[in-house]
Amino acid sequence: MTLTLLQVFPEEVEQIRGVGENRRHAIRNELAACEQPMITFLSHVLEKFHSNADVLKRVFKCLESNLQNHQMRTDHFAASPLISMIFHVIASIDPIIPSCLHETATNCIVQALYRVEDLEMHRKLAEVVHRGVISLVSAFEKAQQVEDFDRLQNIARIFVEMVESFYVQIVNEANPDPAAIGSLACFELLLLVAKHHDWALIEMSFNVWYRITEELFKYDDDQYIGRFRPYAEKFIQCLYEHCKLDADDVDDLLDETSEFGEFRLKAVEALRDVVFIVNSDKCIQMMHQKLIECCHKPNASWEESESALFVMSAVVQNLLPESDTNMPEVLQLICSLPVQSPPALIATSLSLISDLNDWFEQHSNLLEPVVRWTLQFATDTRYASHVALCFDRITSKCAVQMTPLLPQLLTLIGVLEQTTTNGAKVEEAICSLTRAISMIASKLPAHEAKIAMEQLCEPIVRNLLRATDATDATFAASSTNNNTAGAGAAGANKENEGAPPRGSKANEAWASLATRPMLWIDRCACVFKDVWTSGSKQPPAEIPWFTVIQQCIDALLKSTRKFEGTPRLIEHSIRSCRLIFRALGAQSMPFVEPVVTMMIETYPKHRHSSYLYLASVIVDEYGQLDKMRPGLLQMLDTLARHTFPLLVGQGAINHPDTVDDLFRLAQRFTMRATSIFFTDPVSELLFICAVLNIRLDHPDANRSVNKFIMEVLEQLATAKKASYTDAGVTAAQTLVNRNAQSIVTNALSMCLFSHSGQIRREMADVVLQVGRNDPSKYKQILTQAVAALPNDPVKATPQQLTEFVEAVCKERERHAVFNHTRDLAKLFI
Repeated sequence: MTLTLLQVFPEEVEQIRGVGENRRHAIRNELAACEQPMITFLSHVLEKFHSNADVLKRVFKCLESNLQNHQMRTDHFAASPLISMIFHVIASIDPIIPSCLHETATNCIVQALYRVEDLEMHRKLAEVVHRGVISLVSAFEKAQQVEDFDRLQNIARIFVEMVESFYVQIVNEANPDPAAIGSLACFELLLLVAKHHDWALIEMSFNVWYRITEELFKYDDDQYIGRFRPYAEKFIQCLYEHCKLDADDVDDLLDETSEFGEFRLKAVEALRDVVFIVNSDKCIQMMHQKLIECCHKPNASWEESESALFVMSAVVQNLLPESDTNMPEVLQLICSLPVQSPPALIATSLSLISDLNDWFEQHSNLLEPVVRWTLQFATDTRYASHVALCFDRITSKCAVQMTPLLPQLLTLIGVLEQTTTNGAKVEEAICSLTRAISMIASKLPAHEAKIAMEQLCEPIVRNLLRATDATDATFAASSTNNNTAGAGAAGANKENEGAPPRGSKANEAWASLATRPMLWIDRCACVFKDVWTSGSKQPPAEIPWFTVIQQCIDALLKSTRKFEGTPRLIEHSIRSCRLIFRALGAQSMPFVEPVVTMMIETYPKHRHSSYLYLASVIVDEYGQLDKMRPGLLQMLDTLARHTFPLLVGQGAINHPDTVDDLFRLAQRFTMRATSIFFTDPVSELLFICAVLNIRLDHPDANRSVNKFIMEVLEQLATAKKASYTDAGVTAAQTLVNRNAQSIVTNALSMCLFSHSGQIRREMADVVLQVGRNDPSKYKQILTQAVAALPNDPVKATPQQLTEFVEAVCKERERHAVFNHTRDLAKLFI
């Protein structure tokens, strides 16, 4: 019973919410004052029951629990026989010691390692633990010999945790003395783990490598960084070994959703973390050497080459465009691969090529043989998506150089549409090709661009109209696996950016998918996703292919009206409309009236939040034009008044996407048409609704609410700075003054009790901005907000609350206000 109580007390202090930091601190101090008698008691129990595994397990759990108490000193523990016994258990590979005891001992040492991160406070324990961990190297090797994976995993975890506890010292001191705490010798422990044949062990070290590189990135001294380079190179070599595929998978592509597939994705992130220590050129040189060795090795296996190319593809995006070391030779080796090569080798080679898009921008002379080799695989459904992605990414940087390929890419779409298997993958490839073609077209002279866009878009429009006419609205609703419709369908606006329609099967023929309007709606979105956006030229004064866009809009509106009760189909259709407006900018003005009319007529019946999103895009594009403002304001009034009933009661909680899109629309109106917006009665309704929803603990929805309120406050600050006033500014200021207390009260509550760290930071900004708006009343408002906090029974003393108000009133930066609210939150949680 005593051991149980000694274990439970520290755990309960940390786990029970609502105790408050004041009470929690007092209890921690009481428990910490008992450190010496507790250690003495546990040592006595250990001495008497040293051979009883169950008692040992309870003693170790008790120690682990008490080590969580940051008020407890650890000197007595460091000098006690307890820690020696713990390391003895961990070092033993005797089967008499059960795995559960070994794991409990490991947890205890890991908790001790967390404590010694504060090296000055716990130096004695750090020295003892450091020596103990180093002594486990032989135990790791013995466990490796007998293939005791459980013990291997436990010891590997201890090695990794020790390096993570001392990584700041390792990086900042680079001490070569192996006996010193946080010396460079710690890397040998990580490499010992990395060299084990099971990739699950090296995966445990990925996070600590990230922490090390993050700390090392602060140094702008290549000579100093060079001290760590040999270890990073060995780590990359280990990753190369672990990423090798099974030689028996010669006829298969790797399933990225498998455990090993997911490991390789994590390995990519680890490679990108550490490569700056080695330098990308050096990493590619290392892997190039591996390829050369494979070429000269008589019995070299294909998976060795594949792994080298895989490592290259992970880091090649960091390659400087002007660099030409090794990469031309690597591309020459890739282009020499026969079509009959193992599929995984081909797929990895294609991925490497697609990741070289930035590099090709300055080495376009090498494109021709690469494109020719790539085209060999274009009609093979196994590689179609890889090939199309290559063209998509290369075209984004080398559209002019890829212009001669335009007829082939257009023809390739038709060829892929004739395939009979892997329909979803085929459509994914076609969408990538569509983006590539539209990017090339945007670089062509006007007449040629018109022809290219007609060739690309007319089949899409024709097939969308046919699919819309042939599909029953009820069937469309069921085929998208969405059971919500009508007023209750104002739900998710989680637009799927490229996945196949739900309900499709991996091997379903493309022709079957093509009967669904969703496919053509998404294809339309691909046309306009990147055209004339950042990185490409601005559109000409008159769009030569305006008629094609008109046809696209008409087809999308027809589909939207017919399937108005199908949320997911509407989301995708509206997304395509959004992208057209964004792509064309001011030239999309002729489409505003029919689109807005459709929304005003449809939204009262089916409150899809995606309509609100599209409305915000239209306001963003045209809200600054006086002639457009009355119509846009009418649109806002209709949409907002039909949305408010949806948010009554628990409505905002049940429809966070609607809240998100509604207040994005309100924010865009505040930005683009401030005065006319605030002179309309709907602005007051929206502002009050926003204040009421400040406490909505949903990241996206809360962010939109917050941005709207912040935009209002910032517009007022700008007007005040410019000494500008009009009816809109006056109305906005009146709204803020009337609701300032509620804003701060709600925002302060979210600062303290929201589950999201991002929301807490943003709310601190709201509190600060309200203070800037009216400094004379700031202290009074903040005092009343603090008084409204749930402080019964007392968690924060009156003095602490007063100090908080005084401190916040003096601050001028958001991070400082956030720090104060974070400290206050501890008193209430």
